[in-house]
Amino acid sequence: MVLCTLLLAPGAVLAQTAGLQTPPQSPEALAARQTSLLEVMLATPEDLDTAFEYAMVSSLLGDYEAAISTLERMLIYAPGVPRIQLELGVLYFRLGSTETARYYFQQALSAPNVPPEVEARVQAYLETITKQEDPASFRASVVTGVRYQTNANAAPGSRRVDLNGGTFVLDDTATGKADVNAFLAGRLHGSYDLGLQGDLFETDLIFYGARYADIVRLDTALAELTLGPSLNLERFDLDDTRLGLYGIASGIRLNYANYNGALGFGVRLVSQVTPTVRIDGKVEYRRRWYNDTAEYPTVSDRNGSFLRLATTVSRTMSEALTFRALILADFEETKKEWTQSWEVGGGVGGTYRFASPIKKLPHTWSIDLEAGYIYREYQGPDPLVSATESQFDHEGWGRAGLSIPLRNDLALGFTGEVRRQFSNYDLGTYSNASALVSLTKAF
Repeated sequence: MVLCTLLLAPGAVLAQTAGLQTPPQSPEALAARQTSLLEVMLATPEDLDTAFEYAMVSSLLGDYEAAISTLERMLIYAPGVPRIQLELGVLYFRLGSTETARYYFQQALSAPNVPPEVEARVQAYLETITKQEDPASFRASVVTGVRYQTNANAAPGSRRVDLNGGTFVLDDTATGKADVNAFLAGRLHGSYDLGLQGDLFETDLIFYGARYADIVRLDTALAELTLGPSLNLERFDLDDTRLGLYGIASGIRLNYANYNGALGFGVRLVSQVTPTVRIDGKVEYRRRWYNDTAEYPTVSDRNGSFLRLATTVSRTMSEALTFRALILADFEETKKEWTQSWEVGGGVGGTYRFASPIKKLPHTWSIDLEAGYIYREYQGPDPLVSATESQFDHEGWGRAGLSIPLRNDLALGFTGEVRRQFSNYDLGTYSNASALVSLTKAF
């Protein structure tokens, strides 16, 4: 009996309850199962097994109202069961009804002999509700590590290149060089609840710094600040969807000199389309200015506008497996036709989470794989290379990463990547393999 499971079995939750057969995962099969369970439930309202499975299937479909009404009816037959009250609190929390969620959580704690795992989950949700009631929130992550690259300067592997029909031999400094760099990167996020139907004002700061062992002209420091409102679109009947409007300010230093600055704006749409499908897309515009230096004397030729589109569609297949698809496009306007370009591409990736093989590191490990391709085309021929033919590139990459949490807020990472670019210009053809070890701290 499900009621016995709720009373006795540890760790019971709507989507995973001991003694219940796991329902089909496709939306169509879940909808059909929900319909058949409703017919049985209406014919035998005292059948708590069927009622609980109906609530489980409804929750998986995102039909929280149906799940809630069923569980509330179950409380009539089985009053004061902490696990039912816990799941009701979770469902109301997902709907944004925090006061009702708090009521059921507190009811679950007030029952005698509350199972420890139920008490732990309730306390976690109550802490989250308390944090949400504070209009201001902050979180951050910092990553530090070491990276080795076989071609750190992304230069041709061969010294012999074709320029305007003739073969030339490049200096050693103009070919690909291996190097090691240490880096520090981070992201800080702050939000303030505007008190308008879930609207927020959000601020993000990202930063990155790298120091190379040999090629010091690649020593980099950059920062980018974005800020603006994030609007809750439930007012337009778009559940779990937010629209962000934000300004952008960024700057880059290269080889200890100011290299680039930019101002712009962006629009971002994030939507949990179904319980298993999420879309995260953004369009950004930047006006960029470059600063000529002794190391980069003609870089100001790249002054101009930059427009970028990036979209990620994620599909959760199970608790262990998530797939994603990437769509990328941008247009770079510059002073010189041979540096002005557009590109389009995409990629696929996936993350697999699994139990730690080391008992002293109990948190879930994950493996992430990604592969992608970009086509790039320039608007005019570079007079140094060809009088008639513009440059075009085919760039591909493959990446694999392993994340090992050392504790809740600290993770060790290992990443390997291979990147290869083929170009009709010899100067634009290169390959690079890299290996990275990192440590990530969350705050």
